[in-house]
Amino acid sequence: MTRVWPLLIALSKDWLRNREAVFFAFLFPVILLLIFSAVFGGASAEFTVHVQNNDIGPEGEPTNLSTTFIDALEEVDALTIRTVPPGQNITEWSRQRRSAGATRVVVIQDGFADRVRAGSRQARRSVVLDTMARAGGQINQTTRARIRQGLNATGNGTNATGPAAVVFLSASDDQAAPAIRGILSSVVAQFNSRAIGMDTPPTTVVSEELGNRNVKGVGYFLPALIAAVVMINGLITLPALLAEFSGDGTLKRLIATPLRKRDWILANVLQQAVLALLITGVMVGVAHLVFDVTVIPGPLAIGLILLGAVTFTGFGMTLGSLVDGSDAATSLGMAVALPMMFVSGVFWELDLMPEYLQTVATLMPLYHFHRGLRRLMVLETTQGVGVPFAILGGGALIALVVAIHVTQWQNL
Repeated sequence: MTRVWPLLIALSKDWLRNREAVFFAFLFPVILLLIFSAVFGGASAEFTVHVQNNDIGPEGEPTNLSTTFIDALEEVDALTIRTVPPGQNITEWSRQRRSAGATRVVVIQDGFADRVRAGSRQARRSVVLDTMARAGGQINQTTRARIRQGLNATGNGTNATGPAAVVFLSASDDQAAPAIRGILSSVVAQFNSRAIGMDTPPTTVVSEELGNRNVKGVGYFLPALIAAVVMINGLITLPALLAEFSGDGTLKRLIATPLRKRDWILANVLQQAVLALLITGVMVGVAHLVFDVTVIPGPLAIGLILLGAVTFTGFGMTLGSLVDGSDAATSLGMAVALPMMFVSGVFWELDLMPEYLQTVATLMPLYHFHRGLRRLMVLETTQGVGVPFAILGGGALIALVVAIHVTQWQNL
């Protein structure tokens, strides 16, 4: 151990002289945090939707029911409603638009109000008839006949048949279309309830958050970004530095000294562990100052971060020993790190991926790394974190053993 500390200091000084390494270690995580936080962690999403109301009354004005439906859409915070003139050809209108934004149009067809009224009467009629059937002998035949006579006299009041369809038009590559379609379905369901006289729906959904209720959107991304940056530093930045040491003859000169291979590997592991803590501190500090995030890693989270740093440092040293030249080491590291980063659910939930990719993701250490950090930092629970600790612990052991085996050095 007496040789490790001087070597650790020397490695740190040499690392500080490398501007690219410093940039990717500190500035790159901050830039990544700011970009993802600004895009995904800020205010709630808001989608622009154009509405064309073709249900025009005899006097040339929109019908009351169609206007009521549009008012219901405007009450949704996630939607920004814009108007398209009635009768306008949507295809031509879309082509003539100068803006390059996504085009989403809700078309209220002619006869909307009549169909809503007809459907409402039919629904109420069905309710009355169903009630009579359930009542059985409690309602005498005379009363039944009068009720049926009243229902038949009321009629539909219109020749409209079929449901009042609301057409939603969107581009095939519009990724927000499923979310907007879900919002429209919710508005339509509430509108239908009111149309048949149900001001208060019998079933509602109440949304609550797990864990700390004061956590902002940025806080949920912070554990994943910390895990991703620790992985990038271990698998991309470190192999390039090691390959550079091998290329400029530094390792050959070290072999001629009393320094042993395990001291060299331990010094690099310690340096990356300290660096992981510094990076975490910088990211947490920036998130707090810029976005007022209160998520702070506790002792277990810090332990998991250190374990992750050791794991990816071991694999990084292995990659750096397999190739010659920093460019080749960087390319090899990126070939391993980037697929892992995008498949393991760091930037989006696994539910959006095919089932076979979800299975592959659970086999990757980064998946368990950021999931464990999220449980500890965001959900504030220790349940389920034993698996990430065990996987990263086993990964660290395997990575260090492989790194010792493949690193070219004098025999221990």
